[in-house]
Amino acid sequence: MSRNSCNSILRLHRTFLPHRQVKHGFFTGTVFLDAALLFVAFTLATAHFVLKPGITLNLPVTSQAESIQFNDMVLSITREGLLFFNDEQVQSSELEAVLQSAVQERPGIALILQADAVTDQQTLATIYNAASLAGFRQVFVATRSGIPASPSSPVLLAP
Repeated sequence: MSRNSCNSILRLHRTFLPHRQVKHGFFTGTVFLDAALLFVAFTLATAHFVLKPGITLNLPVTSQAESIQFNDMVLSITREGLLFFNDEQVQSSELEAVLQSAVQERPGIALILQADAVTDQQTLATIYNAASLAGFRQVFVATRSGIPASPSSPVLLAP
């Protein structure tokens, strides 16, 4: 073999060999890291983070908008425990009699309890019981904020 033939073979060999070779190192690890981060991001973006309660409840359906009327009776309970029935102060001892006379005057009317946020639950239960015994068929509980600076309308809840 002559020197010319060896040079021509080497030139051919250099022409068909790739000039850049992928070596094992930093860049191959980056590709897999990018793929793993994309997988984690996609999984977090599509996951539903909803906590399910431990107890399943079947809540009653109410129709507040149809039941509450503007001419309903209002019983207000202050933070100090004072009772006001239609803007007149009433003693707790005479509450049931006042409620019975109101039911006799306007049968079928509903009672709305407006209570301060710090009102005791026992007080609400006692008044609710007195209203039931007096003959009110519908008693709604309305709460209002104890902060006088927020003039928001009360939220009405059906029993």
